[in-house]
Amino acid sequence: MKKKFGKLNVFLLIFLGITVLYPLLMMIGHINVSDIGKLVGSVGFQEALKNSLFVGVIATLISVIVAYLLAYSINRTNIKHRAVLKLCITVPMLIPSISHGLGLINLFGARGIISSLFGFNIVGSLGIIVGSVLYSFPIAFLIIDDGFKYVDTNLYESARVLGLNFHQTFFKVTFTYLKKPLFSAVFAVFTMIFTDYGVPLSVGGMYTTLPVFLYKEVIGLLNYSTGTIVGLFLLIPAFISFMVDTFMRDYASTSASGRELVLKENKVRDVIFKIYTYVIILSVFVIIGSFVYYAVMDNVLLNPVLSMKHFNYVISNDVGGYLFNSLVISGGVAIFGTLITYFVAYVTGRVRGKMARIIHILTIITLAVPGMVLGLAYSISFSGTFIYNTFLLLIIVNIIHFIASPYLMAYNALQKVNMNYEIVAKTCNVGLLRIIKDVIIPCTKLTIREMFAYFFVNSMITISAVAFLYNTKNMPLSILINTYEGNMMLGEAAIISLIILMFNVIIKLVIYLINRREDRRKYNEVTYESF
Repeated sequence: MKKKFGKLNVFLLIFLGITVLYPLLMMIGHINVSDIGKLVGSVGFQEALKNSLFVGVIATLISVIVAYLLAYSINRTNIKHRAVLKLCITVPMLIPSISHGLGLINLFGARGIISSLFGFNIVGSLGIIVGSVLYSFPIAFLIIDDGFKYVDTNLYESARVLGLNFHQTFFKVTFTYLKKPLFSAVFAVFTMIFTDYGVPLSVGGMYTTLPVFLYKEVIGLLNYSTGTIVGLFLLIPAFISFMVDTFMRDYASTSASGRELVLKENKVRDVIFKIYTYVIILSVFVIIGSFVYYAVMDNVLLNPVLSMKHFNYVISNDVGGYLFNSLVISGGVAIFGTLITYFVAYVTGRVRGKMARIIHILTIITLAVPGMVLGLAYSISFSGTFIYNTFLLLIIVNIIHFIASPYLMAYNALQKVNMNYEIVAKTCNVGLLRIIKDVIIPCTKLTIREMFAYFFVNSMITISAVAFLYNTKNMPLSILINTYEGNMMLGEAAIISLIILMFNVIIKLVIYLINRREDRRKYNEVTYESF
């Protein structure tokens, strides 16, 4: 079997070498050594680094605490409609980070709906912290929520028998199992916030962070050497996160054990966490509601009457063309990204070998490369080539930017499929491709759909990975948010955010309905067979 996949291994290795290693090495080689001392000693860089660390640490702590309490509410209380609540909690993941900053400007900016009534302005460090929490807490929630599923529930009964109180039970049982997910959430969220420029660009004002500093150096001053040095600084927390996550992986529980946890009746606990959960979800939808309000009002402060002028302006400026570009990019990333990633996972998870281990490392290492750094590396490496400023390059950079998470989904799913299928196929003289098509893929099609949705949604909302690579002919829709907001056209920017949200909701809803229909079909088959 390894021989049959030899050519595929070589192709994948070359592909990852060109799309991962080559751009990063080219970026590093672009550094002017004399610029390092000048940059590190400059007041602007030191201020941006200090600001990034400050908002990163504060926002990460708040985000992880918010996420843990939400995960606790979903998993350890008798709250109803959990599936719907989980969907609502993850809605912030369906819009670009810059849109969260835009929502805060709409509500709490200098002329915001709420701030104009009370006379305050959220622009600055406070705005970045709040926007970063809104942007990142769903990621932390998903990580911690997944961790709750693997806690050995038998230990809670043992803790009751031993007379342990709530705090002792938490540290002896819950924290033991959630230690790895919590650390993963902390590093993942800090990396997201530290390397994000969408929120700081929209709501930061004069409070400059490192990603905004990089953006201004490259886009504003065309200083690629300085931008590359800043990019390397942005790599540091991501690389540390990657190493810690890899190191702790062996100590994490990998399978659920024990029976389903029976929760004690505690109405006070349930009411408190129900209120808390609904308040957080309400906060998310207030931001989205501000988009709707700004989109349909002529002028929120001067002439708050219903108007279609923002829609007319957006339509007259070829929003359909930009939407088409985004759909081409996101569709291409979803289709080809899922295909490539699935075969990468198949080679590393079921074929294996020395070359497969190298492919595995190259795929996982993309977790440590922020989108802005990857976009800068691609801009330096492929400038002047036939793929520069093309849809192809935008599709490739997004595949590489987002490949790690879908890869791990596929890798873990393929590990759970019986490893003897290929051996049986060889014994029965059945072609390997037929086994993959008729057995392996059907066994993992739920994961394949989730991979497709992940690639599509993230490609629709990303700005950082494509900020240096688009032109007027292939500019994606998400970039328009930055353009409109920079010109204080908040109604138009709100409409673009709503369009992106609508298409992402549609793709998630379609995947959900397909999965639900399949679950019903399986249930009916099992019910029929039982008779």
